[in-house]
Amino acid sequence: MKRSNTQNTHAAPSALSRRRFLQTAATATAAVAFGAPFISRAWAAAGAKSPYKNLVSANRKVRVACIGIGGRGYSNLSGIIDAGGEIAALCDVHFERGSRAFYGHPNVPRYRDFRQMLEEMDGKIDAVSVSTPDHMHFPATLMAIERGKHVYVEKPLTHTIGEARILKAAAQKHGIVSQMGNQGHAKEGTRLTKEWIDAGVIGTVREIHSWTNRPGVPGRRPIWPQDVPWPTKDTEKTRYALSPDTLDWNLWLGVAPVRPYTHNLAPFDWRGFWDYGCGALGDMGCHIMDAAYWALDLSGDCKVTADAEGGSVVCGPKASTITYEFPARGSRAPVKYVWYDGGRKPAAPKELGDDGKLSTGGTLYYGDKGIMYSPSDYSESVKLLPESKMKEFTKRPARTIRRIPKANQYREWLDAIQGGAHAPGSNIVDHAAGLTEFVSLGNLALRTGKPIQWDATRAVCTGMPEAQILINKNYRVY
Repeated sequence: MKRSNTQNTHAAPSALSRRRFLQTAATATAAVAFGAPFISRAWAAAGAKSPYKNLVSANRKVRVACIGIGGRGYSNLSGIIDAGGEIAALCDVHFERGSRAFYGHPNVPRYRDFRQMLEEMDGKIDAVSVSTPDHMHFPATLMAIERGKHVYVEKPLTHTIGEARILKAAAQKHGIVSQMGNQGHAKEGTRLTKEWIDAGVIGTVREIHSWTNRPGVPGRRPIWPQDVPWPTKDTEKTRYALSPDTLDWNLWLGVAPVRPYTHNLAPFDWRGFWDYGCGALGDMGCHIMDAAYWALDLSGDCKVTADAEGGSVVCGPKASTITYEFPARGSRAPVKYVWYDGGRKPAAPKELGDDGKLSTGGTLYYGDKGIMYSPSDYSESVKLLPESKMKEFTKRPARTIRRIPKANQYREWLDAIQGGAHAPGSNIVDHAAGLTEFVSLGNLALRTGKPIQWDATRAVCTGMPEAQILINKNYRVY
């Protein structure tokens, strides 16, 4: 079996990948992607024809190429196999990091450069999973979509708002099945949250608070570093360092600016550095804020302000509090949503009881008639406060959102590729691009250091032209 690109780790990308990617990224406009929805989750129930192309027969497995196969990438690979997919190609810029996947699939072609893989394996794959650092989600996903491949992309969908809108337009144009890896969207708690809010269980929701322990909490070693200078060879060595002898640094940097190799970034601690990651909010927001975003349709114009401890143009802050303010929209009341990270948390409501201790990560929903509490990162569960009110809550609202026994984010995706009757829940067009944009607005407020007034139609921060480079960034040709 041929092993592609094991020696020539700097093989030149094709003219297609250079020209078309840069042209698409440079010329796509904000308005192109966020018009009327492409489909709704109920397209099948409404008797509409499937909007998807290049579907796979249910009589064979979906052939998936995996980009990024260490860490979270290996979990995604395993989840795809468990859900019935077939691994057809493997790609990682660090072969030592990918060794577990390689050993488990000895006859599957191996690559370092996803561009070469997508070109050489074009007719032998149906779909692609993307589990790279955030800054490389967009180029890998866009190339796959333009080749008609269905895509599974880790959260956040993209590194910038502009990229999210471009991918939404591309997914719509090419009719591909997509899913973002915010696995909580496939869980029961997320469905219950939306159903209970829709049914008015706690009345009109006017305020929401979400929090996480990322990037770390005071007095403990951080999960990853933030509010630190650019790492150098003299910086304390990270516990996750990759050897430069086996890592293709040029391919790891990808579209990001050229910087010298440092052992303090790959494969994990890049999350806090703006060139590659989206900080604590970007890493966890697509999980923790997902149910609220969906239940209350938190899209459109809004005001966002941020209060941060530390941070710089290079790295995210040690801790932050970010406040989103949505005006009344149609029949929906105004909503204030506050995000906390780095050990910050909202005040615990008295209804929480004598303990009064909030979970490590979670969400509180305040309505006119009560409080809902989701004490987890992935919305696995939700309950009413106080506990006595939950015990009295015996007449539950009707289940209006479909359930599939033993379904998860991978099975939703593969089922749709094989002609299933429903779009995946966190597909790019209906959900993932909008959720990523919503989360990313908080980072715009953090990085500009000013309150922003978001004009969703034009995709601009009103009166802040300096924010545009953060909405539509520049790319290195590598």
